[in-house]
This record gives sequence, structure tokens and C-alpha cells, in this order.
Amino acid sequence: MAVIKHVLPREIPLSLLLLADEDEQMIETYRERARFWAAYGEDRIIGQIGVLFDGEENTAEIVTVSVDRDWRNRRTGTDLIETALAAAREKSCRRVIVKTGNSSLGPLALYQRCGFRLSSVKQNHFLENYAEPLYENGIRCVDQIILEYSLPGKEEKEAAQKEYWSRFLRRNREYEGRSYSVWSFGLGDRMANDLAGLVKIGRKRGTASARELYEEGEALPVAGELSLITYGNGMPACIIETKEIREKPFSDIDAEEAAIEGEGDGSLEYWQEGHRYFFAREYEEAGKRFSEDIPVIFEVFEVIYDEDRMKSKKGEKPHV
Repeated sequence: MAVIKHVLPREIPLSLLLLADEDEQMIETYRERARFWAAYGEDRIIGQIGVLFDGEENTAEIVTVSVDRDWRNRRTGTDLIETALAAAREKSCRRVIVKTGNSSLGPLALYQRCGFRLSSVKQNHFLENYAEPLYENGIRCVDQIILEYSLPGKEEKEAAQKEYWSRFLRRNREYEGRSYSVWSFGLGDRMANDLAGLVKIGRKRGTASARELYEEGEALPVAGELSLITYGNGMPACIIETKEIREKPFSDIDAEEAAIEGEGDGSLEYWQEGHRYFFAREYEEAGKRFSEDIPVIFEVFEVIYDEDRMKSKKGEKPHV
């Protein structure tokens, strides 16, 4: 796993910047103005991300991001983007934008998996601003695609969550007076978005947490508990009800439970690999050591309210 650190612009190797933008003159237009983070692997910089902050517009723009080819498909790109999102939150930005080319299929997929949505298209941008033609994936780069990630403020998020809960109660009076918790799955925005999506399509019906990492006095999950699940940006995704709690060592989680959790290909092998990574990071952050003997709380839940499904049935535009 790469380690990400804030660095000065000139510490980023030009070779990495050129992976994101082949025009050196274009790189120089933002290189000294952007704030940079580098991903380190094997004692060298193997990835980078640069962000411009506009305080007047409460906007952050990712102007460059790239990962050494030998380090791709290891979550490095995701970790860099989530570092930029965290920095934007710290500066109270309300949105993050990123611009890429129509032919950049990998980055377009990555940004959308991290929660960015297509905002607009600047037609012929690369024809008008680059002297030499650009090609990627056998496609000529012609149009600029602008994507946006919404970062609602604390008050906006809390208001949206309360309104979502109120609409749920209006349709489900039997839950009036019940308490609920608000949370998102996993670590970081991308994982929260991915797993919320699996819940909403009915594939993910369970989740696992490390019992030892609950703080003293913190309530443990119980059957009958209600939870409002959010996306990575804190906006409501759906409401679930916990139906069953199972507590057992990590090593005793079985194939049935892996299938209930529904991540990846749904296999026990995928569950073990993914949760070793997930729990190891959580334990490291808590100053503890992960082992396969750790006690795991496995929850089985059911979606009891999802406005997107309701709107889809009525032919209305889903909320994201």
C-alpha cells in the first residue's frame, strides 16, 4: 500500500506529470499554483495529484493525477483522489471538479467510481488547445469532459438526512418514535459509494465490523436497529433495519456470510482478502495489530426504504 504525503510541486517527477498531460507548456500553467500530494512506494514517488483551490468559488479542481504503470490497480489512484477530497473538505469547498478527455476511459471510470458525476462537455477543446493530435485507447481526444463531486456542508447534510427520515416516517408510521444512526460503509468516499450501491440493488445484505475497535461505552449493533446509510459525501442513500447479529472470529466467517455481504464476486476468498486489507488499516489507525483471531460482529440487514427504487418504479428521475 502506498503512503501519501504533501509535497512541493517541484518534487513531483516530470515523467509522472506527463502521464496525465503530454503538453509540458500546459503543465507549467498550473504546476507552481497547485497543491500537490505524492504517493510513495518502495521509497520513491509512484503517484501524484495536484489541486487548485478557489476560495471565492468554494471550489477545488483536480488539475493532474497519475500513477506509475507498475502501481496501477492497487487503489493508489483512489487513495490520491480521496486525499484531494479530504483536503477540499478541510478548506470548506462545496464542490470538486476534474477535467479529462473523452478518450481517457480509465480515468473516466475511476472518477465516477469515486462519486464524480458528468457535469458538462467542452466540445473540440483538445483540437483548439493542443498543437498535436492526442490518441488514447484507439480514440482521438477531441472533447473535454468535466466531472463534479458535490461536498455539501454539515448543515446541508444534516438537513437532507432529517428530511429523508421524515419522508420515510410519513410512509411508515409504525417506525415513529424509533431512534436511528447515520453512517456510511467502508473507508473513504469510493468504498462508501460502491457499497451503498450494492445495498441498493439488493446484492449486499450484510456487513462486518471489528468488535475490538468499538470505543468504550459505544453501543454495539443489535437486531432491530435502524440505520440511515449515506454516500461518501454524506447524502442519504437508503434506510436499513438490522435483522440478525452473529459474533465470531474472523477466521470462522463462512461462505454463506461472504455471499450475504455480497462484495466482489461474493466468494469467501474475496471476502477474506478484502477484509484483511480493511481491518488491517483500521487496526493500524487504532494503534493495534490485526490477526485472523479478532472477534467480528456480522450483521444481516434489510433495506426498508429507498427513494430511488420508489422513483424508478414511478418513472421519476432517481436522486443521486
